[in-house]
Amino acid sequence: MARKKSSKSNSLFELLSAQSQYLVDAADILTRIISADPQERITLNEELHKVEHGADTACHTVLNKINQSFVLPFDREDLYALSNVIDDCVDFMDEAGDNIILYKPGRLPEGVFTQVEILRNCAALTKKTMGKLAVIDASTRDYWIEINQLENQGDQVYRSMVSTLFGEATDALEALKVKMVLDTLEEAIDAFEKLSGTVESIAIKES
Repeated sequence: MARKKSSKSNSLFELLSAQSQYLVDAADILTRIISADPQERITLNEELHKVEHGADTACHTVLNKINQSFVLPFDREDLYALSNVIDDCVDFMDEAGDNIILYKPGRLPEGVFTQVEILRNCAALTKKTMGKLAVIDASTRDYWIEINQLENQGDQVYRSMVSTLFGEATDALEALKVKMVLDTLEEAIDAFEKLSGTVESIAIKES
């Protein structure tokens, strides 16, 4: 049975929903970065930095709200973790953008586009779930199952790319540059799995 929290918690849920929008924004800009030419990437990465700064502010706002609230809809530590891991996801996407700009890999593998598409899907699913977290129901369970499936797909793509990268590389430095990008994208996907695990923990406690 679905459980709905009281209206007193609405402002916290609204803040979490607003914070999760930065996931969508970061993933969208990252998608544009990997398809852009080198000069355009620099401008887009500056946009990504602005999103990351906004996400930091949104995280602080949520944490302050949690600290100032005596009665909370969920376990305090779970809410802290939820907001912090949302911020981590944005941070990793921002770092991936930085790695593309700083290391200037000559050509990114096709699998990178799959990684970023996975991140876009994770971001959209998380935004949708945060928008209705006041109600714990079957769709909440669907969320962490879908994220887990996406993370598994991300693992397979990452391992395949790394295997190909080192199996076919003729330039060790170029291979290292590419791997720095792949690693950070993989960390971002892993962070979404950690985020979904926090949602799962909340749902189990509320069931």
